[in-house]
Amino acid sequence: MADKAKGFAAKLSLDEQGELIGLLHDLGKYSAEFQGYLKSAIGLIDEDKDDYVDAQDLKGKVDHSTAGAQLIWNELSRQGKFGPIVGQLLSLCIASHHSGLIDCISPGAATPSIDKFTKRIRTPEKRSHFEEVQAKMDASIIARLHELIISPKLVEGIKNLIFKVVQHDSGNELITRFKIGLLVRFLFSCLIDADRIDTADAEKPRAAKQRQHGNYIEWAMLIERLEKKLTEFSDAEPIDKIRRNIADHCRDAAQRDKGIFTLSVPTGGGKTLASLRFALHHTQQHKMER
Repeated sequence: MADKAKGFAAKLSLDEQGELIGLLHDLGKYSAEFQGYLKSAIGLIDEDKDDYVDAQDLKGKVDHSTAGAQLIWNELSRQGKFGPIVGQLLSLCIASHHSGLIDCISPGAATPSIDKFTKRIRTPEKRSHFEEVQAKMDASIIARLHELIISPKLVEGIKNLIFKVVQHDSGNELITRFKIGLLVRFLFSCLIDADRIDTADAEKPRAAKQRQHGNYIEWAMLIERLEKKLTEFSDAEPIDKIRRNIADHCRDAAQRDKGIFTLSVPTGGGKTLASLRFALHHTQQHKMER
């Protein structure tokens, strides 16, 4: 699963950050409390045993996401000026991976704002099992975590992206903060996609084999197929000539710079294939990815 998160995050050269949150997002599942819940749920603990728990009643109540967030925060919050920033971004993704991104600050009309992020990071051992799960981690995972945490790229990668944003927006603080929020959402989506795909593939191995993993048919081949299909249409009627003219305009428009486009064509004008023609040529022109 960590490899999937790593691959997704590599789109922004944040592969190490993606791998780290992938490795740590379920750290709390090492705890005896979660293992008891899990084994009770799948029938590995008999109902008559003392350590049996009502799994249905505990569903969603056993904290397994805070420990990983605490580990990242504890390690990175001590690493210079940007360490705490990166630590918060990454730990926020882990702490939120079952709830959706949590609010870091909860504003109140009558009461002062509540720092919910710090409150979550300070979750006591009784609930997060932070010390317990660290002692139970596999040696290979511990070794890899150490490599990632001491890697200069872990902090520098995000730091460099933030600097690029600041330069691009001429130091506009509001826009910079908004784009940092988008960066958090990108990393969060990498984690969520990896987690859900990994679960789906484990449940349905046959379906997993059908995933293309980026090995898609090339744009040129798809264009060739579409162009061949378009040549098969007749030009006998006036409406046919209009449709071909619309499709040709769409093909030519594909050479424009990337942006947001609209296509206004009356019903029956052939806009389905015409817009597909634009899309395929445009993606090839700009070497775009799926």
